[in-house]
Amino acid sequence: MTLVWLLRNLPVLAVALGGAVLVLWGGRLMQERTRLSAELGQLQRQLSTALIELDRAQEAARIHRAHLARAEDAARRWSGIANDLQRMEGQDAPLSPLLGYTAERLYQTRP
Repeated sequence: MTLVWLLRNLPVLAVALGGAVLVLWGGRLMQERTRLSAELGQLQRQLSTALIELDRAQEAARIHRAHLARAEDAARRWSGIANDLQRMEGQDAPLSPLLGYTAERLYQTRP
């Protein structure tokens, strides 16, 4: 009796089983969609944070390059000053007696 009832209602049971499978599959798809949406939101927040950090790093690198350029200019200036001082070394030595006498006669200072 149950076999006859089963065979007679087989199309209805197949449709019901197919509908149940479709409902379960749709529910699983909705859960997957919700999970993927939450994951997308999290990844977008991480991306925006990473972009902000990248902007900060680029700004720090720009400032650092400017500082290095200024330090290089200062080192170049100090090197020039050191070279000038080395070239001037000995120029303040006392004049020879003849030049000293001549300078005193040319640039007489009156008390």
